[in-house]
Formats: sequence, structure tokens, C-alpha cells
Amino acid sequence: MRPMKRRGLQEASKMGALVAAACATAIAFAPAAAASAGFGAIKGPGGCLLETGQAGGAECGEGKGLFHPSALAVSPDGANVYVVGGISRSKVDESFGTIAILKRNPATGEISDDGCLSSDGTDGRDGASGICAASPSLLGANGVTVSPDGHTVFVTASASASVVAYTRDPATGALTRLGCLQSTLRPGSPCIGANIFEGSGAPLVSASGSTLYVASPQEGTLSAFTEPAPPGPAAASEAVASAPAPPAPPAPAGLASVFGAPPGGFIRNACIAVNGYDGDCAVGVAMQGVGALTLSPDGKQLYAVAAASHAIDEFSPTAAEPLAEIGCLKQAAPKGLCSSSEVLQEPTQLAVSPDGHNVYVADGSTGAGRIDILTRNASTGSLSDAGCVDYLPPPVKEEPNEEDEEEKAERREREKAEKEKSAETPDSCVRVPGLEDVQSLAVSGDGSAVYAFGSSSAVSFARDAASGALTETGCASDEDARCTAMPDLKGAQAAAVSPDGRDVYVATVNAKAVLAFGVGASVTSTAAAASRSGLAHVSVACPAHLARPCRGQVLLTRVVRMRARRGAGERRVRVAAGRSGVFAIGAGDRALVTVRLYGSAHGALLGERRLRVTASVRAERFAGGSAFGRRLLLRLARR
Repeated sequence: MRPMKRRGLQEASKMGALVAAACATAIAFAPAAAASAGFGAIKGPGGCLLETGQAGGAECGEGKGLFHPSALAVSPDGANVYVVGGISRSKVDESFGTIAILKRNPATGEISDDGCLSSDGTDGRDGASGICAASPSLLGANGVTVSPDGHTVFVTASASASVVAYTRDPATGALTRLGCLQSTLRPGSPCIGANIFEGSGAPLVSASGSTLYVASPQEGTLSAFTEPAPPGPAAASEAVASAPAPPAPPAPAGLASVFGAPPGGFIRNACIAVNGYDGDCAVGVAMQGVGALTLSPDGKQLYAVAAASHAIDEFSPTAAEPLAEIGCLKQAAPKGLCSSSEVLQEPTQLAVSPDGHNVYVADGSTGAGRIDILTRNASTGSLSDAGCVDYLPPPVKEEPNEEDEEEKAERREREKAEKEKSAETPDSCVRVPGLEDVQSLAVSGDGSAVYAFGSSSAVSFARDAASGALTETGCASDEDARCTAMPDLKGAQAAAVSPDGRDVYVATVNAKAVLAFGVGASVTSTAAAASRSGLAHVSVACPAHLARPCRGQVLLTRVVRMRARRGAGERRVRVAAGRSGVFAIGAGDRALVTVRLYGSAHGALLGERRLRVTASVRAERFAGGSAFGRRLLLRLARR
């Protein structure tokens, strides 16, 4: 590799005029099927959809049914993304809920508006009737899941205290209301009564498609709905004997049949809860604030985050007992069902690797971002500590400032207390930039990468399949100058991975948007030589499983200190440092791409003989995601 780089630099010096004219130099390498893929935002209006009337329309498309999006799910065939959102208030007339139906392009990962349903037929704006199809029992819509066969979509609504089922047309993605289950039936309600509770959300269908799980963090309950047992031989022959009735439309089958019964009545389904919900349910352990459900890949275990109990609960569903709690994990667990963890503190979300070896947990204990890494026992499903990753704050250079003696004494006492606390509780986690907070987690379809999304940052990690360990491969952030710039992720609520594992879709309730991220070309160099004329070659890889070649530019940024206003010291600012021309690399290949440093960065390199930069890829539309920044060290080449 090194001789090739040196030859590339010699060639680059001869081709300076071409580079100056913004043409990219790409020197072909061997195929890069095993190279780590880049990951970042998908460019264009298909990579970002906003609520109607929101600013930023020039960069994003419009999603007519989007309203405070809080949860989303991708259909198993990859053709649709379903997004729910709404408002849950104490008064019915102040509550609202919606389902946005998005069409997904499997080749590019782009999404587009394709219809909506809402509680009143509007898109959330008072008086905007007829934009969506009206559908009852959606007040405070906050959770959505699709059955494994793709034929049924289930939506939870916290204010309605309901679960609504829709049949899905696989050809169009359109939804037709099938029925609903509700906690307390109002007069004339179109639903069936069931053990479902206020604040219900986080619906999840079992791998077999036979059971639907619904959690209520507000009530500390977990409900299960199972498909009815098939009729016995006697019942079947009796039905045939009374044949002369006119043919009826086919009744919903399997789990969907639970929702197809006439309104009214009550289904006494299984449930488990804190204190057994005073006798209505089985008694659960460490289940306060239970939510964020996920299944093991083999379908044998169901895991739930119990945020108020600071625990992860484990259930082993069986046909006889769909909600059998078999264990839990929490810090300093008392004697009983739970096991103790040294790393788990305040879990909020979790994701399981496709191979079932690891569980990754978003932990809110530090006030910044943290991911706990757990090992899963394949035979029992039990979880144990494996490690953790947390936020590495940027270095702070103290500036001289006028302080009186009292302020100096207070500062010394504060520093002493922080030092003592640090000595008592040393941070054993791997620390990385950009992980400012973690609101949602996603694991790539092949298990090779883990993605963490926060309110103003996102980080991609390479995953070691043997140990589950995570190595940061790139970051994007509004605040952290060590990363590339970040799309608006304010209020990131949920993330969903496409069935092909290439794309991730993120719902942001404060930004009122759905953002699409995808794999794409990535800078794989960690160091490169740069000529005295400011040219350098960096290695860029294009993932083998992309449907199209990678096209884009390599962008370089660096961190500089700029003096702030009087008395405020210095601040670290991200500035442009260089770029390449447009490159084109075939899927599965990699190449050396020539970049040219800008004037100030070039001068810094000549003065210091080395320059630390962040290298990212800005992909063209339909050419994958724009890869997050990767740290790169440029060294001045010898003459």
C-alpha cells in the first residue's frame, strides 16, 4: 500500500492543475468487500421529510401526515415506513394522533409521502380537513409495529389507551382499519375491551407473528395478545354441517383475528405488572416504567427496559404463559430474581445484535451519552456485563481571567471535589467524541455496525462480532467540533433499520421530521502524507452491497481556537480545511482520492509539519449516505 501512496503523491504533483480545476483523482485499489462502510445522512428531499408548514423545505420534502413523530417502523418487504405521532392531553378535544404512510425506495433508501390517517382527518392543523383519512382511537399515537408477514400494522395510542390494527396492502402500503382494543370503553366505542393500560406504547409482534406485546411505562404493565387456538375437529365438522349460509368475506386469520370481533365485550388477555396491577395481572419484578421492548433474534426471549427501576427485564414467552418473567439485570440488585450489573445504571433504550450475542443499552446516567455493552447467553438468554462506551469531552484550555480570592478558592474546592469523585468512581468505559447523548440505538442488518443517535449528535461504531466491543468509526455533531456537521436531530425519539440493513430512519419529535441515513462511501485512511503543495491522497471505500456506484466529494475540516468576546476566553470552532473533486467508485471497490488543502490549513501544515483534520464524504443524491467524519492525521512528506 505504501509504494502505491508514494506513487500517487508523485503523480498528484504533476496533476495539480487538474485538481485545482476540481477534478477528483481516483486510483483503483483491489475490491473492498470487507471494508467498513461509511454511514450518514441521505442527501436530497428523499432523505428528510418535515411536517407541513415547517421551515427547511428547500432541503427536505414534505410529509403531510407527520405530526410530532415519535415512533416508526419499516415493513418487512422494505417498501414502506410507517410513522406515528400525536398529542396526549387530559382533555379529549386537545388530543390528536396520526399515522403517516411513507413510500421507501429500496435501491436508494429515499422516502416520500404516500398518505396518512389521523384521529380527525386533519394533519394536526385546526381546520385542515380532508388531508388524512379519519380513523378513531388514535389519540396520542405513540407506537407502531408491523407483523412479520407484512400484512398487519399495529398502532398504540396513549390518550385513547388503545391498540388499533390495520390490514396492509403489500402492493400499495395502504392501511384499512381492522379493529381495536381499548382499556375503558366509552359509550359507542368501536373497540373491544382488554387488559391494556393508560400510556400504552412500544408495541412488538413476536417472530412467529402469533403474539403482540404492548408496554405501558405509565402504569408499569406489559400486556400480551395471542392468536386464538384453531378450532377442533368437532367444531370444524359442525361448521360444515350448517353450510347453507351465504358466503361471508374471509375472516381475519391469526393474531389479526383478535381485532376482528364485533365491538364491545372484553378480552381477558395475559398481563404482568408492578404489584400485579392490584390483582388484574401477574406480579412482575423491577418493572416500574417498563417499555422499549425488543426480541432476541431466535424469538426465545423478550427484553424490556424498566426505566424507573433502572433495570432490564427478561421474559421467556411460551404458548401456556406468554409473559413469564425469568430474570432481570440492574445495578446492586437485591437477592431475588435480578442479577447485578456493574455497568448498567439508567437504561433508556436497547438493541440486540442480529447474531444474538450482544445487547446494547442507551444509558442516561452520566448526563452525557453512554452505551452499555452486554453479553447474551444464547441458551438461557441471560445478560452479563461486557463493557461500555461514553462521551469524551473536548480538551479545555484554561484562559487567564480576573478572579477574586473567593472565586479562586471556590474553583480550587470544586476541582478538588471533582478529582476525589473521579478517584472514587473511575471511568472504565472507552471514551469517544460526539456521543453527547443517546436517545436511540440501531444495529446494522449484518451486525457489523452500531449507530447511536442523540438530540444533536450521532456516532457510528464498528462492532467486533466475537466480543461485542465497539470502535468509533465516525461522528457528526452540532456542538462537538471534532465531528462533522449534523442534520437537526432535536428530540430524536426512535430509530428503525430497513430489512436489508443498509438504511436507518429516525423520528425527531422536536425537529418534527423523519430523517433517513444510509451506508455509503467512507474515508478509510487514518493517516496520509501530504505534499508541500498541499495535496494528499486518502483511501475511500464503496460498500459492496450498494445498488449503485459511490459518487461524491471528500471534505476536510479542522478545529481552530478563536478568541471569544472579552472575558470569555477561547472557543473551539470547526472550519473547512480542504476538499477533493467529485469521485466515482464502483460498489465493492476502493480508490485513492486526491484532496487539496485550503490556504490556512496548508499554512498550518507547513508550519507544524502535521495537521489533524476530520475527513467526511458528501455523497451525491442516489449514491448512498454522506459518511460521518473520521479523524485523519496529515504529515508533511519529505522532499
